Amino acid sequence: MSGGTATMEVRELSPRTSVVDISGDVTAASEGALMDAYGKASGPTTRTLVLNFSGLEYMNSGGIGM
Repeated sequence: MSGGTATMEVRELSPRTSVVDISGDVTAASEGALMDAYGKASGPTTRTLVLNFSGLEYMNSGGIGM
């Protein structure tokens, strides 16, 4: 999944925990990719959602606002 220059990959650690690995540049243009990743990471049993920013290169105020 990508939006702008951001890439977001979803991993399920357990039925209750998912991770969104975020890499690249997160700006307001990344909103579609973020919402898509959130939808894939959220399930009826999900209780914890981890955002992994270890691959983040840049985030502007539009990305922070999301």
